[in-house]
Formats: sequence, C-alpha cells, structure tokens
Amino acid sequence: MRYLIFGFMLLSVFSCSKDETSQCLQITYNKSFIASVGKQYCIDEKNYIVIDSVDNQLCPCFFDCIWEGEFILKMNVFADGKGYIYDLGTSSNTPDIQPFDDFKIGFVAISPNECGAFTQEKFKVELILKKD
Repeated sequence: MRYLIFGFMLLSVFSCSKDETSQCLQITYNKSFIASVGKQYCIDEKNYIVIDSVDNQLCPCFFDCIWEGEFILKMNVFADGKGYIYDLGTSSNTPDIQPFDDFKIGFVAISPNECGAFTQEKFKVELILKKD
C-alpha cells in the first residue's frame, strides 16, 4: 500500500512540473501563422497574443444583405509592457486602430468562412505581425 501511495505522489509531482512556457507557441514578426482560439502565441518574453473568441457577424444564411458582414476577433494582447483587450475585424472596410506601438496585427484569412460557423474550436485564423 505504501508503494501505491508513493507511486501516486510521484505521478502527481511529474504531472504538475510541466514548464508553463511550453504552452506558449513562438511566432515571429513579418511571417504569417495560423492561430486557434484560446492558444497563446508569444513574440518574445514580453509580448504575446491570445484570440479569446471569434464573433461571427456575417450576413445570416439564406438572407440577402447589403453588406456581407465580417468576423470579429476578440483578442487579449500584451505589448509595450501593458495588457490590451482588442477587437480585430476581418473586413478591409472596418477601421483598424490598434492601441499598441510595438507591432501591428494583420488579418490574412479565416476558416471556416461561412455564415453558419460558430464553433470556437473549429476556427483557424491566419494572422501576420508587422514590425517596421
């Protein structure tokens, strides 16, 4: 019985000793990457982004709309030593005023790109971090 308890304690120590930085996926400036909702993407030790959710604001299925709509990416961005809550629209018609100066986040593509897409885990977003 002592060996069984010791084994469980040993297992719990190893399962809790994972490096927290391993959960942060490294990305680089001026190169596009595919992001998923809820994952953390690190630029360096001080800057990272997380897509918290994707809001589907496309024209509803089977409706005729004047404007096709867009997806809104709800993001948590840590830049310039500060945390920001930031919304990025996927339409080129939407003004993009980014509150941070270290880099700019550019939208490239989203999948699935359809009116009935709402499942957060299925969204894959291609982004690029632009730095002069």
